[in-house]
Amino acid sequence: MEFAAKYRRLGRLGFDDWQIVSEVASAVSKMLREGRERGCPNLEDMIANIAVRTLDDLGIDRYSIMRGYLQGTTEDVRRVLRRIFPNIEQITRPPPHVVHAQPGATSRSSEAPIYVVPSNYGYGGGGKGRPRRRRRDKAIAGFIIGLVLLLIVIGAAWSLRHPPQTQQTSITTSSVSAQPNSTVTYTQSTIDPTWVSQFISIVNQYRQSSGAPPLQYCQWLSNFAYVRFETMIQNPAISHYGFDQDFNKYLSQYQGFLMVGEEGLYPSGYTPSEYVQNLQSEAPLHWEGLMNGNYTYYGYYIGYGPDYVIVGSCPVTEIPGPNIDIPQYLQSYGCSVELENTTWLVIELSNWCSG
Repeated sequence: MEFAAKYRRLGRLGFDDWQIVSEVASAVSKMLREGRERGCPNLEDMIANIAVRTLDDLGIDRYSIMRGYLQGTTEDVRRVLRRIFPNIEQITRPPPHVVHAQPGATSRSSEAPIYVVPSNYGYGGGGKGRPRRRRRDKAIAGFIIGLVLLLIVIGAAWSLRHPPQTQQTSITTSSVSAQPNSTVTYTQSTIDPTWVSQFISIVNQYRQSSGAPPLQYCQWLSNFAYVRFETMIQNPAISHYGFDQDFNKYLSQYQGFLMVGEEGLYPSGYTPSEYVQNLQSEAPLHWEGLMNGNYTYYGYYIGYGPDYVIVGSCPVTEIPGPNIDIPQYLQSYGCSVELENTTWLVIELSNWCSG
């Protein structure tokens, strides 16, 4: 019913075939789990009939849908999906740059639907899609904490014997959106405007090598990034939560030509160059979004809020699209997750900057 409501609101142009399959797969997985817990008889038959009836009522031609992102889904989910979509063929991963359509948003030149690249996309999002943030087990974390405390004690004793001659001022990592200074060389892992500046500078070097124009800073997009952060932390279980509503509320007057891509990233502990390498190897959808030559401007917001973190090993390295139930998706791969507070880096990409 949640998918049906979303489909009626967005319409057929709001979904690629693989996205419809992904939405149905998520619902099927949940129904299988809850049905088994309640002892429902003939469970797969019942779920297939419900899904077929719902899709038929929505006017969706199930037989014409041939592309689905089935990698990692369980065998019982795949059995039900093949009953619902008889002609489905598996694709390895979603098409690059095409993750989620905004209804009525078209490019000025092609009048084709505009797609939001995975953010969030970020361990992060990935693109919100988003790359996933992981946490080692608590035993290792406890060892590290103990080691850090020991080093602090040693450092304090050393500072008493050797007081510093000068005192440096640190940069706050709180939520800021000041225009970055791209001339500063920065190799630390503190997430602040200078970190973002260096990160974008490295991204632009790769964009230049691929023939894409450099991304330019836009405060207007940073304002929207702040709006998106405040919305997404209200429901971190859903990737890129509330994007459609925020877009329609704040940007709908520009939808005739505006392209917007969103990436929700979680770069704590990385230097800018390390995080670029991490995105390239672990979050290719997010990296493709940053490389998209249709985008020429960016804005960002640094915030601190809740996010679902992978505990232990997990084959999933990024969430492949928006509106995905993240804990459910990860658990379907056998991954354990916990809700923790972490630093978010929300980046908005666009082909236009107001002001």
